[in-house]
Amino acid sequence: MKKYLIMAGLAALLGSCSHEATPEDAYRRGAELEAASRNKKVARTFEQFISSPAYSESRDMWRGAAIQDRNPRNSRVEILLREQRGRLYINDRIAMDFPVCSGRVGGHETPRGTFRITEKKREHRSTLYGSFVDANNVVVKGDAKSWQKAPKGSHFKGALMPYWMRFNGAVGMHVGSVYRSGASHGCVRIPPEACSILFDKLDTGSKVIVK
Repeated sequence: MKKYLIMAGLAALLGSCSHEATPEDAYRRGAELEAASRNKKVARTFEQFISSPAYSESRDMWRGAAIQDRNPRNSRVEILLREQRGRLYINDRIAMDFPVCSGRVGGHETPRGTFRITEKKREHRSTLYGSFVDANNVVVKGDAKSWQKAPKGSHFKGALMPYWMRFNGAVGMHVGSVYRSGASHGCVRIPPEACSILFDKLDTGSKVIVK
């Protein structure tokens, strides 16, 4: 029940690097899929989990005993672009495997390489992508860019990206709609439950490997 309450609370805050007209609606759909996936029976061992033919398409999370530990100085996240999965390692032990949604093909690909988390914010708002809203905070135009001309009577409002963890310029990890293929503007979107765990287990300086 606690996990569902966390997700419900995040729904009010969510924004993402999304091309959906309303980020809140996109999140709601993603949250429903995530909730349904947690009811599925998953393999007990990590090896069994990743060897499943449906691994790349799965929205399931896997967590091992190492998830109980916390040592940011010896923790890292690996983002697997081909599989659209992420893995958290704590003290060199696999602690969690989770679905992600990276940048879409065509100029918004998530950069590969080894990085470090440079900033953490529980609530972060994009300065590049979001919506144009009127004085009553009603969306006038979704999928907006900050450099575009605002429709008359509206202003730009950046998309919210809860549990923000910056690791390469404007690119970071955050809660967002997770599809099973790249769809963001470059950031790595992560389901609420997994992202909250990462935010707790990692600090600035923790390693992020994108491959």
